[in-house]
Amino acid sequence: MKTQKVENLNQWFTAYVRGFYTNGADEFIDTHIRLKEDHTDRVCREMRILTEALELNAQDANLAQAAARLHDVGRFEQLQKYRTYADPKSVDHGRLGREIIDRQAILDDIDPAERDILRTAVRWHGAKALPEDLDERTAFFCKLIRDADKLDVLALLIQNFERYYADPKTFPLEVEFPDAPRVSEHVVRAVMNRQLVDYARIQTLHDAQLVLLGWVFDINFLPALKRIAENRYLEQIAGLLPDLPEARQAADYVINYVKSKLQPENK
Repeated sequence: MKTQKVENLNQWFTAYVRGFYTNGADEFIDTHIRLKEDHTDRVCREMRILTEALELNAQDANLAQAAARLHDVGRFEQLQKYRTYADPKSVDHGRLGREIIDRQAILDDIDPAERDILRTAVRWHGAKALPEDLDERTAFFCKLIRDADKLDVLALLIQNFERYYADPKTFPLEVEFPDAPRVSEHVVRAVMNRQLVDYARIQTLHDAQLVLLGWVFDINFLPALKRIAENRYLEQIAGLLPDLPEARQAADYVINYVKSKLQPENK
């Protein structure tokens, strides 16, 4: 993809998102729109770090940047219509994002193969797993955006968890799950078996934290895993869990898994 097309998409995205702000009329909407706009900017930065580490050529790095810019485009209409970012309570934001891309015709002037990659990356970036029938090149870019997205979401949610626990009554964002001092057996079991958990099966805030730990089993590129380790995201999440043997066991298992993957012989 050419650099100018990425710049055009950036400009389109800024103008598109601007249309969802209420200019103070609805503080909830404004706060959550800003949350996702800022998230997108940070995912673009994470993507640059990954593509540089993987030494992608300029055309492929640009295509990856376009995927990063567009990956959450469905979130804004989702929030406006349903006032939530919880897909099980509203709509699959990946599918909606692809529909918006088609509706807005923003990729009509690029190479059809690149257009298909971007549409697919947006559709599946937040799914539990990728379809098994993707071609190798499409799967590569889908995995890239999934890694870049997870890197920022981990950092953001750790920050939000800490803000919430500091003062739950004034926390300004949506809390999707009950804050109960327990973890669900099926979530612990999934983490210990390196299995991903369907978000619809999360029952508590601590379940959600365990699911975040389990994301490491769906990280596709070692540079992304290295950033998780360097930033100590796993240790920070583990520190939020209740003092229960099963929670500690799951957290230790994940942390040791990442250490083993980053041993020199695995690089």
